[in-house]
Amino acid sequence: MTPPPGAFRAYTPVVPPRICPPPDRVDPAALELLSHVPVADVSDAVGRLYTMDPGIRPLYEPIRRTIGVALTVKAVPGDNLAIHGALGMAQPQDVLVVDWLGYTEGCGSGALSLAGPAERGLVGIVIDGGWRDVPELAALGFPVFGRGSAAFSPAKSEPGEINVPVSCGGVVVEPGDVVAADSGGVAVIPRRHLDEVLDSLTGRQRDDAPPDPSGAYRRHAEAFDSRSGRRG
Repeated sequence: MTPPPGAFRAYTPVVPPRICPPPDRVDPAALELLSHVPVADVSDAVGRLYTMDPGIRPLYEPIRRTIGVALTVKAVPGDNLAIHGALGMAQPQDVLVVDWLGYTEGCGSGALSLAGPAERGLVGIVIDGGWRDVPELAALGFPVFGRGSAAFSPAKSEPGEINVPVSCGGVVVEPGDVVAADSGGVAVIPRRHLDEVLDSLTGRQRDDAPPDPSGAYRRHAEAFDSRSGRRG
């Protein structure tokens, strides 16, 4: 039986895609402070609702700890046009956070597309989906966290959204949130709670035994307290 005309016509969404301006930048001293904190400690401070599920994992090991500011993108599963658009907007200390609805049949992109963004300061990628060129990423030392690797490069035709709230690994991530990732997983510090989390982590590091054997965290904490006018 032949389907009637128009039976398989596509529908055009009435919600248009958005590309929003980037938020105000996070104090680099706060990011430097957090670079000395394991993600497990960050997870303890932010709780389960802001710790991504363990399916979001390093795509290679060993991987360096990654701290940065969320540059978010909501891409249509099976299409990576919006991901490439967001890569072109990367700023220093950005972490690209991709909501791809868990799509792993193709790659968000590969190593070649990261050359320019990395030069502009992109420090890592977290994708709820797949990526490719994992050996090349490991050789470059560029950290990518996701659900797996996939060789297939999908279409680039469907617009998505950039710098909007997204869901990645079960966590709502807003543009400008702080992302912490290492071999233990990925945690997100909501921008509006950054000072509270820093206070909690600073107190924990100072109270733990043995506290910060290298002294690096303590020195950065004291410098940040002095710079920001917070109590030590």
